[in-house]
Amino acid sequence: MALFPLEGPVWQWASTRKLKAEQKAKANAEAANRRATDAQMLEDAERLIAAWNERQTICAPMIFSPTIGAAIAAGYWFLWVRCPACRTINAIDLRTLDRHNDAAVTSLIPALSCWSCRPNAPFAELVRLSRTSIADEMREEHRRRVFEE
Repeated sequence: MALFPLEGPVWQWASTRKLKAEQKAKANAEAANRRATDAQMLEDAERLIAAWNERQTICAPMIFSPTIGAAIAAGYWFLWVRCPACRTINAIDLRTLDRHNDAAVTSLIPALSCWSCRPNAPFAELVRLSRTSIADEMREEHRRRVFEE
């Protein structure tokens, strides 16, 4: 009886190891392809958000809505919302929300009603997605005014 037979578990282990190495190489190639398309996905997300912001500006009917994940990936971290009753505008940081990234931005509307208009607050109106918060925009405008004078 031989100590190491040429058939059985040893050879199965070797072929399994080779199979796993091939699977890993294939997975690495697919990951490289995905990384190559990430730039394309980012560009698509930015175009989608720009189109959505433009439609929001002209008060066009909402026929599509970007996802929270697309907005975060494109760097549009802040969703500006307005209360139709008191006209208060607020910026919501999408990175801090406990929502699925594939959820549409419009799915946030019921949760964003105005605190000062409660208990019968109307639904919030979505103004736009922005790279900056309202406070950052106000600071930038103040700097422009101060340095221009």
